Amino acid sequence: MKIHVTQTLMKLGILILVFNTNISKSTAQTNDLYNVGEKLIEIAKSGNPDKVVDYIDDKLDLDKKAEIMESFLTVKDQLFASMEQDKIQLFNAINEKNNTYFIVYDGNKFIIVKTKINDNNKFIEHFAIVNNKTADLLKLGKKIYKTRCYSCHGKFAQGGIAPNLTDNYWIYVKSDQNLFELVQKGKKGTMMIAFKDYLNPKELKAVLTYIKAMHNKKQKKPKKPEGEEKKLDLSIF
Repeated sequence: MKIHVTQTLMKLGILILVFNTNISKSTAQTNDLYNVGEKLIEIAKSGNPDKVVDYIDDKLDLDKKAEIMESFLTVKDQLFASMEQDKIQLFNAINEKNNTYFIVYDGNKFIIVKTKINDNNKFIEHFAIVNNKTADLLKLGKKIYKTRCYSCHGKFAQGGIAPNLTDNYWIYVKSDQNLFELVQKGKKGTMMIAFKDYLNPKELKAVLTYIKAMHNKKQKKPKKPEGEEKKLDLSIF
């Protein structure tokens, strides 16, 4: 009996170790991806764009590397033509549905760049600007966040008198749909009001998209985690 219990505990310990290791690996990769995005913007502004080659998968053939390089230059020119070059910065970097999205922002406009990376954060696919409604939703969502959410959750959703919205810890949220319902209906007994009384469906969708886009966003002084750790499917693309 003792042997059986000991073996069970050992197996449980191994599972916990693997689970924690995977969380740490996921968090580390997210941070690395953000750093890669910042480096890409730095390279684009530097006037020496050939340095992007260092971030392309070495195993790709020359034609594929050339395709990725050419697409990077095209996207760079598009960004510089439609945004204020000196103000361009990385808003966030997101892996979703086997794609990587770099959300670029210049203080007024959002542009989303799509590509693909491998497990080592090396590019394996060309760059392209995503032409969809997400960027417009982010712009509207940011305006709403600044007027409705900023004072409680912080300028960058890092938390204030209300919880940090960028980490993986949640107090009342258990799913993506649950997050929408919380924003829509509020939570009795808390400062979270029902925003359906103040925002139309498009505005609700916009602010929720903006909140999701800030998930795992790199923060200087985030509020300490509150609630339980949960990995939600916060899809925006």
